[in-house]
Amino acid sequence: MDLVELASVELTYTALEALDYGSGGQLYGTMNGSLAGDRLHGTLTLTNLARRRPDNVNLPTLRGLLTTDDGAVVWLELDGVATLRPEDGARVFVTTCRFRTGDERYGWLNTVFGVLEGVLDSVGVGGVARGNLFECRATVS
Repeated sequence: MDLVELASVELTYTALEALDYGSGGQLYGTMNGSLAGDRLHGTLTLTNLARRRPDNVNLPTLRGLLTTDDGAVVWLELDGVATLRPEDGARVFVTTCRFRTGDERYGWLNTVFGVLEGVLDSVGVGGVARGNLFECRATVS
């Protein structure tokens, strides 16, 4: 498999609620941001429904919209794992990424399987996540 850089991503929490179940919990938040690359560029509006495991691992589950700079609307799904970086309390994350759109200009996204890696500086309103999104291209012939 080849990893081909697709875009840089930046997201900021605009709202966040944390529910504690005593053994884990749930995060519910909204995030806005941007995606910038050679083939893909636009704004992001996402909802995060992240589970919090008892071992202090979060499971980001983001759903929302990418609106490209030229007006296409693309559905976006991210699912992953976020671990705590002890030295500064930031969350290091890796997620899968899938797209769906009916816009012919971006139909190629419907078959992209991506991975996003990055870091969230703090879990709270105003927390900023920055990362790089890669397209996974099969090399099996």
